[in-house]
Amino acid sequence: MKCSPTLLLSLAMVLFVLLSASKCTNQQVKKAEDEASELYNEALHFQKGGDLQNALKYYTLSIKKDSSKSDVFNNRGGVREALLDSSGALSDYLTAVRLDSNNVVALNNAGMIYMKRCELEQAEKYLLKSIATDSLYANAYYNLGLIFYETLQCEKAIKYFLFVEKLEKSMNERYKREGIFDYMISDYYTMRAFSYYFLGLCYKRIGNMEKAVYYLKLAEEENVIGAADSLKTITQKQVVE
Repeated sequence: MKCSPTLLLSLAMVLFVLLSASKCTNQQVKKAEDEASELYNEALHFQKGGDLQNALKYYTLSIKKDSSKSDVFNNRGGVREALLDSSGALSDYLTAVRLDSNNVVALNNAGMIYMKRCELEQAEKYLLKSIATDSLYANAYYNLGLIFYETLQCEKAIKYFLFVEKLEKSMNERYKREGIFDYMISDYYTMRAFSYYFLGLCYKRIGNMEKAVYYLKLAEEENVIGAADSLKTITQKQVVE
């Protein structure tokens, strides 16, 4: 199956679990676990600052001290993906899932790697697992919407894209609860803006021009590239008719 650049508009929503040291350790843990946690937080500091090479180094050192933490593998996978090592990233995401089958972020990230490889059946498998694990996690819905849009299954794509907006409250609460609101909430709203765009295109494909115009206007208001041009083609056609 061919894969168009559309899938790259998944915004590379690689997500990190930004945990503080207090959530990773306690006073009773072993020395190795304490050291692993310190290294993890060093890696997280570098990652937040955009120093990916040092982030990779310290995540790897943390894993050498304690290889039982799912979130550390997920975060290292994100760094590897940003460094264009997709094979290493996928390996880390799958290890994260093996260590914790309920790691919704790692499930989503693994699905995204398969999307970029155009292995859409595998991508769908992991994204559906992500939703089954946590039905209030918007990213997996968005990525599934992209898959169905790409494969011309517009009704299914619409179903999943619509969830992205519906889950605004839960995503805000999630990021506040996890202490990552300031780092991640802008990514959610970017994803929502693109979901408007793809909803508009889906409705255009199935001939529902009223809804197509509605969602493309929302996307245009969010400055999504391509929304204005798509909207113009509809309005020009309506004028001619």
